[in-house]
Amino acid sequence: MMTPETLYRLAPPLIGLQFLALGWKVNREINVPNTERQTVIPLPDVINIMSLFATVGCLVVLPMVTESYYWLSRIVLGSGYVLIAFYPFTVAAHYRLWTREVPSRKTRDGANSPYVNREELLTSILSVLIAGVAATCMGKY
Repeated sequence: MMTPETLYRLAPPLIGLQFLALGWKVNREINVPNTERQTVIPLPDVINIMSLFATVGCLVVLPMVTESYYWLSRIVLGSGYVLIAFYPFTVAAHYRLWTREVPSRKTRDGANSPYVNREELLTSILSVLIAGVAATCMGKY
């Protein structure tokens, strides 16, 4: 069984990894010189930001305010590690590194590309499903 001490030892590395991933992405977007393109937050980053908020809320704020250890903290910890482990794969899918397809004519002509491509959606769904399974296992045991 996970003790509060274990929780407090595992939470900071997870939060650090989530901030590192977010900072890397923000730094990359700032350094891209193309000012004409629309700036959006990709799906992997949305998932990472939501996981970061849940992690800070359930692993830092909630235990400090209530001075107790909740099963919710274990669930968020397990799913947070799964989501951050899948983050590089979903980012690679966002940049279409898993496929050799040529971008569609609409994308080549300068029009906006779709918000989420097929590979990105599949890897995001897979990561959320596996995080859900991990959360269920963490909640039961």
